[in-house]
Amino acid sequence: LQNWLDNHGGAEAEDDCNSFTWSHNFTGLSDECGATGSATVTFTVTDACGNSSQTTATFTIEDTTSPSIDLAASNMTVECDGAGNLTQLNTWLAFNGGAVASDVCGGFTWSNNFSGLSDDCGYTGSAIVTFTATDVCGNFNTTTATFTIEDTTNPEIDEEAQDVTFECDGAGNTSDIQAWLDANGNAAASDICSGTTWTHNYTGLSDDCGATGSATVTFTVTDDCGNFSQTTATVTVEDTTNPTIDTEASDMTVQCDGIGNALALQNWLDNNGGAVASDVCSNVTWTNDFTSLSDDCGASGSAIVTFTATDDCGNSSQTTATFTIEDNTAPTIDEEAQDVTFECDGAGNTADIQAWLDANGNASASDICGNVSWSHDYSGLSDDCGETGTAVVTFTATDECGNNSQTTANLTIEDTTPPVITVRPTPLVVECDGAGNLSELQTWLDNYANASASDICSNVTITNNFTGLSDDCGATGSATVIFTATDDCGNSTQTTATFTIEDTTVPDIDEPAQDLVLECDGAGNLTEIQAWLDANGNASASDLCSNVSWTNDFTALSDDCGASGSVLVTFTVTDECGNESQTSATITIEDNNPPMIDVEASNETVECDGAGNLSDLQNWLAANGAFVRLCNLR
Repeated sequence: LQNWLDNHGGAEAEDDCNSFTWSHNFTGLSDECGATGSATVTFTVTDACGNSSQTTATFTIEDTTSPSIDLAASNMTVECDGAGNLTQLNTWLAFNGGAVASDVCGGFTWSNNFSGLSDDCGYTGSAIVTFTATDVCGNFNTTTATFTIEDTTNPEIDEEAQDVTFECDGAGNTSDIQAWLDANGNAAASDICSGTTWTHNYTGLSDDCGATGSATVTFTVTDDCGNFSQTTATVTVEDTTNPTIDTEASDMTVQCDGIGNALALQNWLDNNGGAVASDVCSNVTWTNDFTSLSDDCGASGSAIVTFTATDDCGNSSQTTATFTIEDNTAPTIDEEAQDVTFECDGAGNTADIQAWLDANGNASASDICGNVSWSHDYSGLSDDCGETGTAVVTFTATDECGNNSQTTANLTIEDTTPPVITVRPTPLVVECDGAGNLSELQTWLDNYANASASDICSNVTITNNFTGLSDDCGATGSATVIFTATDDCGNSTQTTATFTIEDTTVPDIDEPAQDLVLECDGAGNLTEIQAWLDANGNASASDLCSNVSWTNDFTALSDDCGASGSVLVTFTVTDECGNESQTSATITIEDNNPPMIDVEASNETVECDGAGNLSDLQNWLAANGAFVRLCNLR
């Protein structure tokens, strides 16, 4: 650039008159791609006299050179990780497959045409990638490389195949073995890059005892890319199961025949005691360990025999049973024991009971095979009322081989005798207290009216049937009470006595009758007299046992002057039981008042008739004389 400027862009000038100089207006290049650019420059030539001429030219920097690939991209092969190996792939792409480029004019950028891997086995694949370096002016250069994911790793055996042993089922254990083969011997494998498939080389079992055998099986696991791993295990069918005792040997007991019961014994042994056995894997054979019978009572005895069932593989099961010759015929009870009842003697009836026990309750027995001995289970009587009780006693007749027969009888001690009244009750008569004489009555009842009783067999309680007294006069009454003496067994005796409340006490005269003196009213003073009589002469009386009623013997007054007179009245007070008391008082009607002048006499004057005027006097006396009320006027 500087050379171009200094050379006036290649321009030349001449001036005939003067020398000249050059100048230009360059300030800088335009800013284009990279380090490129251009500038249009005016060059001016000026002579010494100031005359000038101009010429214009453009200086341009351009970039038509592609970036330089200094190091080509490199192929990359990675082992499959089952997830696309994304980190490795992205790193390889990011670093442009390892390519290096440069450009003298400016910067550049990388790009690639990666779109995806090819679909190979499992998660493997490859891609041919073109990396392009492009400078800022659009010039570019390319380099190509291949990214490859491959699988060269065998599947991983996570769980080795496991040996398995099946108990022989007698039919080849086909389903068990097939299930084990289908489960790949319980092996497990994995492959990070693809799926896996299993195969095995099983053909059949070896031929051992019964239906047993074994086989060593190789299981092969192969991934989608053909890589494989193997694991080996053994399948065994064995017989460790003892034969099954389908029917246990049965004990056999025969009644002693006195000569050893040999035929029955041999048949029982030959028949394995009736036992039956089976084995799913093989046949079964029988043996037994019988030697002889034990020596028991008489010609009896027994033997515990073990019968052994053994299969073809030597497994065995046993069943045990006993062959017994026994004498189990119990003695014969010829006479049964007899119930007995004793009347209670209050001392346990010891002698009576012992005699009955010693006689075996009067039972008898016999046995064709030996002697008989007796025992009983009496331990005591039940605790019944008083000294009574019962016991169910079993008498046992036992022969020499221990066979026994029993007979049972009831032993009873009973009490049917009532208590004895030793002191009879005493009747009681009490004077009425007006309140039921409760204390005396209760004391009499509580003391059983002084009665007493006894019983040889038990205690005695005395009760009574008192409910109440009869309803007699006032608060009197009586009750005939039955006193019952009862022993603990409910036997009873009765006796009676009477409790009586009587009233023999006369009423009390609390206030005696009082005399009544009345002034004559000319009409007999009837109201006042009746009131006095109704008030019992103002007397009062009371009775502890009952209410009282009054009567009197009043009839009439004595006949004195006028309507006066007197009488002695006796008042009688009677209680409800008829007891009575008396009090007397006198009624007196007296006349102590003079007649009363109701109208005063009037003066009368008559002309003398010379004869004493007797007629006039008589008329005056009759008509005009004083009116007098006389109390005693008849």
